[in-house]
Amino acid sequence: MFMRQLLLRQGMVLPLLGMLIPMMAGLFAPGYSSIQQHMSELELLSPEISLACRLGAIISGLSIVGFAVAVILSPRPRMPFTAVTAAIFGLSMVSNGIFTMGSPLHGMYAIGLSIIVVPAFFAAELNRKNHVSLIASCLALIYMWALMTGMDPKPIHGLTQRIATIPMFGWFNYASFILIREQTSRVSVGGALNSAKA
Repeated sequence: MFMRQLLLRQGMVLPLLGMLIPMMAGLFAPGYSSIQQHMSELELLSPEISLACRLGAIISGLSIVGFAVAVILSPRPRMPFTAVTAAIFGLSMVSNGIFTMGSPLHGMYAIGLSIIVVPAFFAAELNRKNHVSLIASCLALIYMWALMTGMDPKPIHGLTQRIATIPMFGWFNYASFILIREQTSRVSVGGALNSAKA
């Protein structure tokens, strides 16, 4: 119970915070444009900038894997699809930090596309309406489609990536908060029932 709570609490902060590191690093990188260039391109610059970008991806990825473990440890509702797809996406982010852009292992052969379905699975397995998760899933789908088809405008594809990053990674912060709230309400209801029985 304590481990799950800890993993969910870090999930309220670290997934998006990890991605803010390369966003901020890009602002100080000479000759780099946050508007025109993707964050992964920072890995090809100076060792310090590259390290900041890689650390951000690893922190975010490990945090998302931690979120997946917390989901697995949840007594109810059972959310196997959410847990597995979140873990896959988290591992793909870790690989983004380990392998540089240009390597097929950067993103583990595009397995990071699993981000499209993680919020949708969460909404389905939560057993109640969750429009925020469905919207996050749709936004991820639209961005990934634009990216894969070349519809993402090249002169501003660094900016669109950063805009898309906020709901994609911020969703994990939101989902962690929802699961903490669900757990707290279950504990409160259980305590009230025990008091009534006494």
